[in-house]
Parts: sequence; C-alpha cells; structure tokens
Amino acid sequence: MSNEDTLISKLIEETCAGPAVNDQPNNSTDLRKYFEKRLNQVDFISIGDYLDQHHLTHQSLIFQNNSSCYRLSYNESVLDFPSNWSVFQSIKNSDLIYVDQTLDQDFLLDIFSEVSGAFQNLLIINENQSVKLVFLPDEESRDHVNWMRNFFEKKNALNVEQEKEAA
Repeated sequence: MSNEDTLISKLIEETCAGPAVNDQPNNSTDLRKYFEKRLNQVDFISIGDYLDQHHLTHQSLIFQNNSSCYRLSYNESVLDFPSNWSVFQSIKNSDLIYVDQTLDQDFLLDIFSEVSGAFQNLLIINENQSVKLVFLPDEESRDHVNWMRNFFEKKNALNVEQEKEAA
C-alpha cells in the first residue's frame, strides 16, 4: 500500500469515526487547511521516502577525505565544494540547510542551476552521516522545508528521550 493510499484510508477512517462537531471546519478555506494539517501529521518512515513520494530531485554529496571537499556528481558533471566554504562549513553541525535567493550570498543557486538545468532552491540534508542535496521548486519549497524541520525536531526529541532512558 502506498503512502497516498494510506493517507486516503486514514482520512476515510477519520471521517467515518465522526470527529467532534467543533473539530470540523466551517468553510472551504478551513477544509483545505484541515486536510493539509492532517497530511503533515502522517508519519513517513524516512526523509528518503518523503523525497520519493513528492518526486523531489536529490543527489548525494560525498565527502572526499583527501581534499576535504563535498563532491556532487550530477548530470555527467562533477563539482567539488570545499568543506570550509559557504554553507558547506555548517553541514556537520546541522540537520538541514536551506538556500533560497534571499540567503544565497555565494551564488550557489546560479551554480546549481547550471548543473541541474533549472533555477531552484536548495536544501542540504545531513542524516545518519549521509548528506543529500535536494532541489526544491520555488513555489513549494517552504512547505517541504517546514515538513523536514518538523521531522528532525521529532527525531531529535525522540533521540534525546531515548538517551535519557538509557542513562
């Protein structure tokens, strides 16, 4: 069963269960917000599943020990980015780094638009020692970034809770 089928099943189940009268939206605008909120509450197994479900183009950034650079191999191009330059210096200390036009002081969007063939916002994700570069369409990028921030907040809170229980 796909995530889409799971979502539809959950929404049907919720509808049939008859939520409280106060929980139901009053107009079409509220209805849209209600279902967006419910969609964001659906648990995804991993960031990879989320990227695949939303058809977001992503590529691994491989750290090269010999040069201390992050290497991107994409569309028959190979680019190395020094780990002490621009946003790349923050990768080891962050779960995610978002770059849009307002945050692009080093013209990264221009560089990556040449490689990808489209001008898109960027998200760098650092999860489990694996770094991914995600290309985000401008009109949807904030929604994706918000979902991923929530994902990492929940994941980090769970890790802290597990560490406390182990201690």
